[in-house]
Amino acid sequence: MKLVVFCLFAVFCSSSAGTVPKRLLKEALSLLNDLRDKVELDTQMLNTLPQNIEDSCCPLKCFQDNLKSHFNTTDIRKLSWSLNRPITKKHLCSSGSDTMLQCTDCDSNPRESAGTFFTRLESLVQKAINRLSE
Repeated sequence: MKLVVFCLFAVFCSSSAGTVPKRLLKEALSLLNDLRDKVELDTQMLNTLPQNIEDSCCPLKCFQDNLKSHFNTTDIRKLSWSLNRPITKKHLCSSGSDTMLQCTDCDSNPRESAGTFFTRLESLVQKAINRLSE
């Protein structure tokens, strides 16, 4: 009887293991979209990473630094907190490590509209969600 209960518990845990990170990433995506609705996307210019971010680097810190330096709202703090969770970071960085070297110096990236910046960050989060769905 104990073996059956243990096996059922193991099956339950393995089936729900991917749902927690996915839920947290979707929460971050929702916060990002809420923030996007509140920001003037055409007038604000931010250092934006290239569209094809290399898999050998973790661009999360660049995105967060840009958000913190250009916006100071509760929404930014919520989004930063959500992106900074260890379980979220693990899935946002393609190798699973947030300690990797950054792609480039954040300030050396070209300045583009906030709309482009948010699209690239959304793409990073969506990529992580898609990896969990596979």
